[in-house]
Amino acid sequence: MIKIRSIIGIVGRLYSGESNIICVEEIRIAVIKFGGIPLLILPIDKEELSCKNLYSEEEIKDLESVLSLCDGFILPGGDTWYSLDEVVIDYAIRYDKPLLAICLGMQTLSKVLSGEKRIGYDNTIKNNTLINHLEPNKDYVHSVIIDKNSKLYSILGEEKVTVNSRHSYHVPELDNTLVSARSSDGLIEGVELKDKKFIIGVQWHPESNLEDEHSKKLFKSFFDNFKYSQKFH
Repeated sequence: MIKIRSIIGIVGRLYSGESNIICVEEIRIAVIKFGGIPLLILPIDKEELSCKNLYSEEEIKDLESVLSLCDGFILPGGDTWYSLDEVVIDYAIRYDKPLLAICLGMQTLSKVLSGEKRIGYDNTIKNNTLINHLEPNKDYVHSVIIDKNSKLYSILGEEKVTVNSRHSYHVPELDNTLVSARSSDGLIEGVELKDKKFIIGVQWHPESNLEDEHSKKLFKSFFDNFKYSQKFH
């Protein structure tokens, strides 16, 4: 009897000034720590990762043949999202596969949930509030207020938590039923689909502070959606 661990698709990121698409190492470590197998999701039939490179229906089918190998998905933070991110989100929603979207990933998820159809188009807004949301070297930067009616609240078990923060842009307002958390200056810090098993996005980086109890709870809840399957020889 062999136990098969869950395969988690991690969308690759291309950072400014870099020539390589990478897997965010903290995400890979988190997936392994919580018992998953990381699988890097890359563009198919594209010579470069670009906002202008949209997928044809045939290319989406090819990409979905890769996505079908995955039990769930993680969209990491980064500099820019692409049509690849949006294809993954659409697939996860359609097939109700768990999706954890982090920072930039949450912003992409928010755009898809808003109904914005301009694929690859960044609709975020430059931060201009009393809180400095770009403090990459701190484990704890500001508090977040969790909606008591949200899945996120049922996972974290608290109405107010303190998180790290390293984003210069935030998402525009959404239908409030999609919002699960806000910072004290009113910016959206969490989004979710309540009618799905686990389609959740957070603006902070739980993978960067895995010793934090709330980070542990979030990743544990994500992985609780997967059951070990068994194969017999």
